[in-house]
Amino acid sequence: MPRQIDLSPKKLPRQTRAVATVEALVEAATYILARQGLGGFTANKVADKAGVNIASFYQYFPNKEALLFHIVRQTWERQLARLSPILTRPGADHAVKLRDFIREFFLIEAAEVDLRRALRVASVDLKETEEFQALLSAGADLTKRFIAEAVRDGASGDLDFDVRFIVLLTTSFAERTTDGGTASAELIRQADLLADMLIARFKIA
Repeated sequence: MPRQIDLSPKKLPRQTRAVATVEALVEAATYILARQGLGGFTANKVADKAGVNIASFYQYFPNKEALLFHIVRQTWERQLARLSPILTRPGADHAVKLRDFIREFFLIEAAEVDLRRALRVASVDLKETEEFQALLSAGADLTKRFIAEAVRDGASGDLDFDVRFIVLLTTSFAERTTDGGTASAELIRQADLLADMLIARFKIA
């Protein structure tokens, strides 16, 4: 059963001052998450870091989880904005697109790695909510459609399994190697090797 947490903002900022306040809260929360993790993430600490009073925090967000989800959604949307053009690029050159996709995904994961590590931990509290599941589905469906099309001719006979395997392998490998602080050049080499292995195994052209 989906977990019930109020993740909707109380109101959307429209005036310049209100927009600036919300941006300050997001920036402060991002800073705290990246450096202190979930343990240091409280409404009071965020408001203090943002230079606003706690009443301003609760004017826009009902709780810290709502602000956290706001940051997760922004991060997810930035990632999709970089990956979607690769996955939806016209043409049947699936091997090239897969290599470009894995490279870009690794680079995205490497950027703001401390924040992404904190968000992975923080997201445990959000995973069972309807809002979080809907957010995951949007990106997952796009990725799965691309992979399903790319591996169709070399599928093992269980296309759903193949798609899940490739997604799990790519995301797990990216998480481990970027958490280790791998340099960009080495990251690209690893991404290309992973792409080559998948291209060969699934006969992606």
